[in-house]
Amino acid sequence: MRRTGTRLLALGFWGLFGLAAGAYPMAGTCLPLILMACAGLLWWRPRLWLPLLLALLPVLDLAPHTGWFFLEEIDVLLLLAAGFAYWHMSAASEALPRWPWLFQLGLLLLGAALVVGLWRGLQPFPAIDANTFNNYLSPANALRVGKGWIWGLLLLPPLRHAVGGVRAALLPGMMTGLLLVSIAAIGERWQFTGLANFSSDYRISAPFSGMHTGGAALDGYLALSLPLLAAWLLARHAPLRQAAAVTLLPLAWYTALATFSRGLYLALAAALAIMIAFAVQRHAATGRLRRAVVSALTGVVPLALLIWLLDSAFRAGGYRVYILLLCLLMAAALVIRRKLALILAGLVLLGATVPIYHGYYLNVRFSSVQNDWVTRMRHWQNTMSMMPPGAGLFGMGLGSFPAVYYWHNPQRDQPPRYQFIDQDGNRHLRLVAGHYGAGYGELLRILQSVSLQPRQQYLLALDVWNNGPPAFLHLNLCQRQLLYPQNCVVTPLRQIPTYTTWQRYFYPISSGPLGSDGLPLKLEMAVEGKQAVLDIDNISLRTVPGDHELLRNGSFSAANDYWFFSSDRNHLPWHIKNLLLNVYFEMGWLGLSAYGLLLFSTTGVLLRRRDATSLAALAAFQMVGLFDSLLDVPRITLLSMLLLCAAALPVKENPP
Repeated sequence: MRRTGTRLLALGFWGLFGLAAGAYPMAGTCLPLILMACAGLLWWRPRLWLPLLLALLPVLDLAPHTGWFFLEEIDVLLLLAAGFAYWHMSAASEALPRWPWLFQLGLLLLGAALVVGLWRGLQPFPAIDANTFNNYLSPANALRVGKGWIWGLLLLPPLRHAVGGVRAALLPGMMTGLLLVSIAAIGERWQFTGLANFSSDYRISAPFSGMHTGGAALDGYLALSLPLLAAWLLARHAPLRQAAAVTLLPLAWYTALATFSRGLYLALAAALAIMIAFAVQRHAATGRLRRAVVSALTGVVPLALLIWLLDSAFRAGGYRVYILLLCLLMAAALVIRRKLALILAGLVLLGATVPIYHGYYLNVRFSSVQNDWVTRMRHWQNTMSMMPPGAGLFGMGLGSFPAVYYWHNPQRDQPPRYQFIDQDGNRHLRLVAGHYGAGYGELLRILQSVSLQPRQQYLLALDVWNNGPPAFLHLNLCQRQLLYPQNCVVTPLRQIPTYTTWQRYFYPISSGPLGSDGLPLKLEMAVEGKQAVLDIDNISLRTVPGDHELLRNGSFSAANDYWFFSSDRNHLPWHIKNLLLNVYFEMGWLGLSAYGLLLFSTTGVLLRRRDATSLAALAAFQMVGLFDSLLDVPRITLLSMLLLCAAALPVKENPP
């Protein structure tokens, strides 16, 4: 009977997969090939569903191209993988590990908090229209935020069946994902700043489109995955895993340093401290503490000398002398071969840290710590003040913060927004400029990816209607990954006067060097002005000559298909900037208690199991969460839930 139930659930997941795949705008993307490859892999080896998800969840992100960020490509993948996971679940469950009773209580409370949070977040129930599933101000944003938690709960039964060997199931997937994220981040640095440019204020986002309004999705992912790398690095009698760890470490460590995230730096330092504390405790338990302390103290002088030598080499000779010295030191380590993996790891960590330490932008970041802390504290106080009396028990509802901030923030700021308008059988885009007490604020930019040829003539045209105060329309073609445009071709800034009818505007454009270097290009639109509102329709970008259309859905008849948006610098209207406060705001004391029980129970399990790397990863994630929300990005919520639930399951393992 139980087997029949799981297979019926599997059929349900596959049915939903068919509906989601049919609705999702896959044209022009690699998603069909990825889904077919995943289906073939899971048909061949169904038990690989967990490593596959952990590898693809952080990197399979097509929102900047498709414009869809409520129903995402990961949802389509999850429906496919969940079907295989449930279909092949064994009927016998008595011998499987069980979560501690305290963790189960936390799961029950979390389920209750999610039900209440969804109900409150969806109020008032939205009418299904062109704006329901593409706007953070929509009540349906509760579904977007809640799905990460819901997927975590739905995957608990197959997770319990898959986690007989936690390391065998989790680590390959996490390390593959870390490799792919690192490659994406390094590629972004290579394209936009250069790998050795540590003076630019460019902040990488890698494959995380959820950072289009700021946030720390990349930081949270690195905090969750990088400490787990130590499990392979410290593995005994496993030279292949150690070699893989030593190879991956420089890529992941460079990526972490290149975020310039002070919270991530602090989190990784805390993770390292936890692993050192476990090592000390292990030596104390075996009676070798004194010898370990003496060995550590005698190693301090060589370590300090090494740091001084590397620092002096970089100061005196720049990269040429510095890289030569690093190569000599690594060659010496290969000759000595004693504790090779640890020595190479140490050289990698120091080797990447010294140049970034001397970079201009890192010093700028740390010089602004006090001002940024004051800004965070004020933002948290304002967040609390926006909760009415009596909302503390159950919270304001999942995904409600952007709308609550928009309507009730104490500064009376109105962030910019967009809306799709259906009028007389036609749909168009409405852009509303922001209004700030300080008089000026960040623009909200509507984006579409385009492909241009260098030194080619193009004609940009669009219909504009302004029935309000005069407004300025920004239209640019820029090199842009997600945030921070560069090398833009800017159309003349034009003030759009008040009209009673639609007006057609034309902008001849020369692409110049854009398109010659393979960098991603975006067309961006924004409106600026006091109480400015512009209606946009029938936007077109055509080649001259040739008259070939480059834009998709320029009429907005398909709403947000292929259109995305970004808020490059002003991030506070979109994020609470603290994980626990975010849980409290959305799900109240009920949700916060549930989350606390899950963390407390998992910490107890990991301490008893002496699992230093898993505990360090979860602690680092919470540390990053001191300064950012994290759980408002569904894929990060799901990844953290999977690792939390997997770590809490008792297993017969003795990790290093």
